[in-house]
Amino acid sequence: MMPGLGICLLCISLAAPVSPPPGKSPELVERERQLDSIYNPPVSETGADMHFATRVLDAGTIKENAVPPEYTYTWTNGGDRPVTVLKVTTTCGCAVPSFDRAPVLPGEEGSLKVTYHPKGHPGNFDRRIFVYTDLSGSKPAAVLSLKGFVEAAGVPVWAFGHRMGHLCLKRAEVQIDGARKAVERIMCVNAGDSPLTIGVDKALLPPYLSFRCEPETIPPGGEADLVITYDPGAAPMRMLNVVPMVLTGLDLPPSQRTITVKFKVETNIDR
Repeated sequence: MMPGLGICLLCISLAAPVSPPPGKSPELVERERQLDSIYNPPVSETGADMHFATRVLDAGTIKENAVPPEYTYTWTNGGDRPVTVLKVTTTCGCAVPSFDRAPVLPGEEGSLKVTYHPKGHPGNFDRRIFVYTDLSGSKPAAVLSLKGFVEAAGVPVWAFGHRMGHLCLKRAEVQIDGARKAVERIMCVNAGDSPLTIGVDKALLPPYLSFRCEPETIPPGGEADLVITYDPGAAPMRMLNVVPMVLTGLDLPPSQRTITVKFKVETNIDR
């Protein structure tokens, strides 16, 4: 080999562009790099003074329809200056931080909390939490992690906007045209751990309205239809615009287990 040829070849190899790993396009490699910079940003050197009991919390398994649980990260100021937490951000709006802005003196303990909202986030999760202090500048002083698994609800309870105890309904009001026969169905789900047998207080039910639940008994996590039928032939010449239907089978005050039936017009029934 000619003198200097090895050095030239080395220079050429160093100057050549780095090929992406097999099976990955340059665009995918760049996207992964950007995501990594978001999830693993450079940390401020001042963060070394924040001694966390743990930087990774395992939330275990959370049910999707559970009340959002809260997790606490504790830390000690191991430096010689007070530290004030100014801002905490997360990689998902489902992880909501809260913290005290009071300065933590050297040797004293501070903490921050994260409330996790599992609704709409089934499956494994790993949320990053970025802690900024008065000493860290634009870089986070610490990067924390909250990991776990959200067990998907058999039925997306969060999609049922009206709750009567463990009975969740798509709606709690129906509108009926008083001039013609009608059947209205309300989808519902049993969000509790015990079966629900749903009926109606017949003493308060007018003769032109009937009610049934299909099925009559709803198993835990099961869906059902509340079926309301209107018979204009049994209605009086003039009716109330609003009729309450009080459900039975729920351990709630009547006002909290009532479906409202509204008639679109107050009219004389044409027989």
